[in-house]
Amino acid sequence: MNFECGSGNYYIAVTHRNSIETWSKLPQSFASGNTVQYDFTNSITKSYGDNLVLKSGKYCIYSGDVNQDGTVDLSDLSLIDNDANNFESGYVKTDVNGDGIVDLTYAAITDNNAFNFVSRSTP
Repeated sequence: MNFECGSGNYYIAVTHRNSIETWSKLPQSFASGNTVQYDFTNSITKSYGDNLVLKSGKYCIYSGDVNQDGTVDLSDLSLIDNDANNFESGYVKTDVNGDGIVDLTYAAITDNNAFNFVSRSTP
């Protein structure tokens, strides 16, 4: 990822419509006009609280926080269940894997993350 901002030290926070907000492990040094590259995918220790999951050789942000309250829990499962029963499709927050269709397979993904108490970890 590339970032631009004023000079100083900043944590990098990544947010997505249905994933856990994820922060860089340490503040990164930014200089005005320069670009900073930061790769969360190459080590679990790149995120604050080691809040990543290993999938296919890359560290990834947890999905399933469709209501963006910082925790994957029953309220997220309820939203997914409702949208799956209503055959929702398109770019919707309950489409946990991004294939454009909401179905109950997402309930398993979200339920696993809820069972493991996946939540936002911030500095």
